[in-house]
Amino acid sequence: MDFFSGFVELIKQGGIVMIILILMSVVAVAIVIERLVFFSQQHGDSRALLRTLGQKIASDDMNGAIKVCEENKGMLPRILAFGLHRGTKTRADITDALSIALMENLNTLERNLGVIGTIAVVAPFVGLLGTVSGIIHAFNDIALKGNSTPAVVAAGVGEALVTTAAGLFVAVVSVVFFNYFKTRIKAYNQEMIVSANQLAEILHFHNAGEPIPTDLYQPVGSGRSAAAPAAVK
Repeated sequence: MDFFSGFVELIKQGGIVMIILILMSVVAVAIVIERLVFFSQQHGDSRALLRTLGQKIASDDMNGAIKVCEENKGMLPRILAFGLHRGTKTRADITDALSIALMENLNTLERNLGVIGTIAVVAPFVGLLGTVSGIIHAFNDIALKGNSTPAVVAAGVGEALVTTAAGLFVAVVSVVFFNYFKTRIKAYNQEMIVSANQLAEILHFHNAGEPIPTDLYQPVGSGRSAAAPAAVK
């Protein structure tokens, strides 16, 4: 109860600027939670997924490979399924289809990050606005009372300090999560690009009737001889 009373007192002390900062922080927290949940739902082992797909493709079970993608959650299986539906096309067509799917899903990865970035930039200025408002309040009190004792200027200075601290806090937290999500997006996007290119390679060699020169899987009972893993140059 004391904490709640103190929080309410801070809001009163900060005035309308403090309310704006609280609303901004609520929006930022909501987006952070949504993004954390989103990334937790993405497929975590792309190599295992490609190994399973390679086994299905090597045994001419394209529908089975598509079903594997549909049974796995996340963006990567959905993108790979998009390529598998065009598995009989040329490598260039498959690569183009996968590139389109990647670009379409990039916006999903970055959804709402612009809002967090905006909050990170704007919050300190909103806090600064509260600082200016508090100083103006303090000078008005001095003018009304005719003196500058601590009791007279305390309210205005308190408003200035509270809003400044709140603005900096909201900005720091927003910047930390903005950079964290940017790093996650970059890593996951790179993983999806590599996986899409590897799937295109698997389908290319399968359509050409040649063993797949990769260590992603070993064809078992597929009628094709397994080639030794080759280093990708």
